[in-house]
Amino acid sequence: MSRLVIVSNRVPMPGERGARAGGLAVALADALQPGALWFGWSGKRAAGTSTEAVIHHHEGIDYATIDLSESDYRRFYVGFSNGALWPLLHFRTGLLNFQRDEYEGYLEVNRAFAKALQPLLRPDDVIWIHDYQLLTMAAALRA
Repeated sequence: MSRLVIVSNRVPMPGERGARAGGLAVALADALQPGALWFGWSGKRAAGTSTEAVIHHHEGIDYATIDLSESDYRRFYVGFSNGALWPLLHFRTGLLNFQRDEYEGYLEVNRAFAKALQPLLRPDDVIWIHDYQLLTMAAALRA
C-alpha cells in the first residue's frame, strides 16, 4: 500500500503551541494515517539551510523538517513568496515586487526541499505538495 507524503512550507509539529489551530493542519488531519510522512520547514532559522531532514515520530506519523538560513528565509519566504507570488496569486498586482535574487533564492530553497526529501521516499509513495511557496519542488524532485 502506498504511503502518503505531505509536503508543505511549514510543518505543524505535534505539541507545538498553536500547531493545529487552523489552516492546512486541520484540513489534512483526516488524511494523516499512521505511516504517513509530513515534510517541510521547521520554522527555525539556522546558520545554514539543512541538507538533511530531522525526523520526529508522533502517534505513528513521521514529521521531517529542515531549517533555513536567514538569507534563504528572506529571499524564499519574505522576498519571492510573499513579495511576488502572494500578490500575483491573490490578484493584488499593485503589491507585486519581483527581485531576481529573491527568485533565485526561491528556486534554491525548492531544490533544497527536494534534495532533503529524496532520501526519505519509497518507490510507491504518493507525494502531495501544498503551498505556493513550493510550486517548483515537484520539478526539482524529478531532476
